[in-house]
Amino acid sequence: MPQQQGQYQVQSEAQLQRLSPLQLMTTRLLELSVLELEQRVKDESIVNFALETGDCGEADTFDGNDEPVADSADEVGDGSVDEMEERMAFMEEYLDNDDLPAFQQRFDNDRQERPLGETVTFVDDLMNQLVDFDLTDHQRELVEYLIGSLNDNGYLDTPLPRIADEMMFHHNIETDEMELEQALGILQQFDPPGIGARDTRECLLLQIDRKMNDKDHLLGDKYFLLEDGRRMIADHYDLFVNNNVEKLKTVLNVSTARLRLIFDELKKLNLHPGLSLTESAKDRVQTAIPDFIVETDLNGEINVQLNRGDLPKLRVSREYVKQLKTYETTQRKLTRDEQEFVAYTRPKVDAARLFIEAIRQRQETLLRTMNAIVLMQRPFFLSQDPNDLKPLILKDVAKQAGYDISTVSRVRNSKYCLLDGRMYPLSYFFKHPRSNAKGESVDAAKAHDAISRLVAAEDKAHPLSDQQLSSLLAKMGINIKRRTVAKYRDEIGIPPMQHRLSI
Repeated sequence: MPQQQGQYQVQSEAQLQRLSPLQLMTTRLLELSVLELEQRVKDESIVNFALETGDCGEADTFDGNDEPVADSADEVGDGSVDEMEERMAFMEEYLDNDDLPAFQQRFDNDRQERPLGETVTFVDDLMNQLVDFDLTDHQRELVEYLIGSLNDNGYLDTPLPRIADEMMFHHNIETDEMELEQALGILQQFDPPGIGARDTRECLLLQIDRKMNDKDHLLGDKYFLLEDGRRMIADHYDLFVNNNVEKLKTVLNVSTARLRLIFDELKKLNLHPGLSLTESAKDRVQTAIPDFIVETDLNGEINVQLNRGDLPKLRVSREYVKQLKTYETTQRKLTRDEQEFVAYTRPKVDAARLFIEAIRQRQETLLRTMNAIVLMQRPFFLSQDPNDLKPLILKDVAKQAGYDISTVSRVRNSKYCLLDGRMYPLSYFFKHPRSNAKGESVDAAKAHDAISRLVAAEDKAHPLSDQQLSSLLAKMGINIKRRTVAKYRDEIGIPPMQHRLSI
C-alpha cells in the first residue's frame, strides 16, 4: 500500500547559543592591533554622529584608562547594556545614506571630511606596475583578474579554463584560454621575477630566463651556469627535485665541481616571490607594536601595562541625549520631523554606548589575560631564560583569567608583549606539554634546538638520518623515537636527509 505524503507542523524546543551584539563587537575589537583600534575609533566617530571624541562633554565617556561615566541627568531609559543590546538586536547595521532624514543630511553636509590612512597591499604593488605596459582595456581586465587570483606565494594555482568560466559567469567578461595565456605572459614580466608562475618549476624557469636576458650584467661563467641550470630544470626536473647527483652529472655531462657551481646559482632563486612583495608592503605600512608593556625590577616586581596608543576620550553626545529625553518624555504629539529625529537618533546613541562598553571590555579582557600569563610564567618573566618557560596551554590561562578558551586564543594569536625592551609574541609564552612513548615529559623547544644544532654540525656529504638523530638525542637525555624526530624536524623547517645531501 503506497504511503501518503503530507505537510505537518511540528513544535520542538532547542537551546541555541547566540552572541549578543555587545559580545560580537567586543570579539571583533579584541582581534585588532593598537593601530587598527585607533583607526576603528576614527571610523566609528565618522559614521556615528552620536559618538564624539575630545575632552569636553559629560555624557558617557571613556579614555581607555577608566570606566565609562554616565551622567544620570542625560540618560534615556535606564541606559543599561541589556537595554542597548535589546535595541541593537534589531539593527543589523547602520542606516544607509539613502535612509537619512532631511535634518541629518544637512548636518552631514556641514561636517568636514576626515582623510583616512592608506595602506599598500600585495595586490596594489602589482596593480601599480600595470602602467609600465601598453595594454588594451580588455587585456588590462584580464591581467587585473589574474593578479587577484594569485595566492600568497605569488603563484597562480587556478587553471586558466576555470578562470575563463569564472570571468564569464560572475563578471560577464568573455575570454578564452589563449587570451588568458597571453595575459599571464604579461603578468609574468612583472617584478619580482617568478610572479604568476603555476608551479615551482615554472617559477624557477621564469627567474632563470630573466637573469639570462640581462646577459651584459652576468660576470664570468654565470651565464653558462644558468644555461645548464635551465636545462636541468626544464628537462630533468624530477632528478633535480630528488637530488639525484649521479644521474644529473651523466645527463648534463658535467663534473661534480661543475654541478656544485650550478646548484649554488640555483640556490639564489626565490621559491616564494609573492612573499617578498607581501613583506615589503607590510614593512611600509605596519610595524609590530606591543599591546602590553611589561617591566621587571631587581626586587621581583612585575608591572603590566596595556598599551592604549592614542585612543581619544569617547563620549555619547550630550546634545543628542538631551534632545531625545525631551521628545520621549513630552506629553504632546511629536511632529513628523521630531519622530524622524527620534527614530534615527535613538539607535545611534545606543550604538555609541555599545561601542564604548565594547572597548572597555576589550581593555579589561586583555589585561586580565596578560596578568594570568605573567602569573603562570612568573619565573620566565623575571629571568627571561627560555629554560624557565613552563608548559602552558590555552585552557590553563582561560581558567585563571575566567574567560572562554576561544577568547584567550584570540588574544594569544594577535598580540605582542614588550618585556624589558624585548618584543615577544604572546604565543611565545605558551608551551604545549609533550611526552614520549614511556610517558616521560619532553621539552619540544629543547628538542628543536638540539636537532637544529646536530643538523648544522653534520657532514653535508653524509647527512644524519632521523634514526641517527634519535640516537644522538638519547645520549643528550632527550628520549624520542624516530617518528617524533621527523615530526620535530618538519616543524622547524629542516628537510629530510636526502634533500640535505650536498656534493
